[in-house]
Amino acid sequence: MSKYNLDIRLTKDARFLDQKVTPDVLSIIADCVINYVQSKGNNSIEFTTNNIWNFDYSNENVKAIFNKPDVLDKSAKSEYDKFFQTTSKSISLFKSLTL
Repeated sequence: MSKYNLDIRLTKDARFLDQKVTPDVLSIIADCVINYVQSKGNNSIEFTTNNIWNFDYSNENVKAIFNKPDVLDKSAKSEYDKFFQTTSKSISLFKSLTL
C-alpha cells in the first residue's frame, strides 16, 4: 500500500466514499464485476460502470439482496448512479480496478 498515494489532501479525490458505500454494497458490486468479467471470458477486458449496471446478473442480485427496483427503471436512475459509480470508484481506490 505504501506505493499508493491515498492522501485526499493531495489527490483532491474525497468522493470515493459516501453513505451508499457499505460493506454489503462493496461486496455485491465486486461480485457483479467478477461475474461480468468471467462471462466475457477475458480477465483483461475493459468495461464501464454502465456495463456492470446493465448486466443481467447485477440486476437480478441487486433486486434480490437489497429489495430495490429494477436497475433499468428510469425513476431509480439517480439512486443507482451513486450505487454503482461511487462503489466502483471506491474499489478502484484499492487498485483492484482501474478507472
